[in-house]
Amino acid sequence: MPVQNSWNRKRGTLLPKVYKALEMTARKKPEKPGFAVLMKGFLRTDPYKCILCGDRLLFTSAQAGWQATELLSERLDNLEKKRGLLSQT
Repeated sequence: MPVQNSWNRKRGTLLPKVYKALEMTARKKPEKPGFAVLMKGFLRTDPYKCILCGDRLLFTSAQAGWQATELLSERLDNLEKKRGLLSQT
């Protein structure tokens, strides 16, 4: 594998010089696909479509670093509190 490493090193330093000598413009890297595009391609489902009723979902926020189980338990706790408040009235 040392050949590949030296090739990449030479390509990174010499390729801009070749482009300049040939008066070419360097190619831009394509943008990486987002979460929705990856999910659509891999699972073949629309991530913004409700699997129960088929209506369009609205993305409101994301919470980085939270485990799915923590988010679910917090959501269930909030629902139980709301039910308790509704039954008191």
